[in-house]
Amino acid sequence: MGALLRAFWGMLPISAIALPYALLGWPLLAARRRRRMSGRRASATAAVDCTVFLVAFLVFCLVTMPVGGSAESTLDLVPGADVTAALSSDGSLWQVVGNVLLLGPLGALLPLRIRRLRTLLRIALAALAASVLMEGTQYLIHTGRVTSADDILLNTAGATLGATLSRRGWRTLDAAPPVPVAIPQPRRAICEAPTRTLRVPRSVWDTRYAAIAHPERR
Repeated sequence: MGALLRAFWGMLPISAIALPYALLGWPLLAARRRRRMSGRRASATAAVDCTVFLVAFLVFCLVTMPVGGSAESTLDLVPGADVTAALSSDGSLWQVVGNVLLLGPLGALLPLRIRRLRTLLRIALAALAASVLMEGTQYLIHTGRVTSADDILLNTAGATLGATLSRRGWRTLDAAPPVPVAIPQPRRAICEAPTRTLRVPRSVWDTRYAAIAHPERR
């Protein structure tokens, strides 16, 4: 535990500074969203968004923070090597736990706001891509960390585990479907006027109305 604190002691002041900003942005964002949605949903979505941005910021700071006195990064692409070393007698189990928990909150919260990520496969692929990007960044900027294939696998597993735990609540923040409103139909008239013009046949006109129309023909 002491080695973990010595390695990541810089995250404590960063977290202490970033947390008040997230807590302050929550009610402000919720107040802005109350204009177009209900109060409870506005507050819930604002809380989720602020938490996602806070976790993403802390992960970014953790990835780019230098560790140790060496400025060179180490590349280890053998799957299982780091996990075996961490589980050994002189290893540190906190390294495995930290890699599992690193992307777990994002895997649990992002499906609440992004509908396209509401499958475990898509969450796993997104976490895999994000983990590859983080490990590649660590190796390129030379922060003294170990770029490991096990870290990528553990990060992906942690995000998938977080998505599995929050799977039942993915649709809780969705907008309610619109309620259909019945539109009253116009009342029909009892007697409708004929739409076609009635024409008297020529034969009927000659036999019945010719004498009336022309009295001189009587």
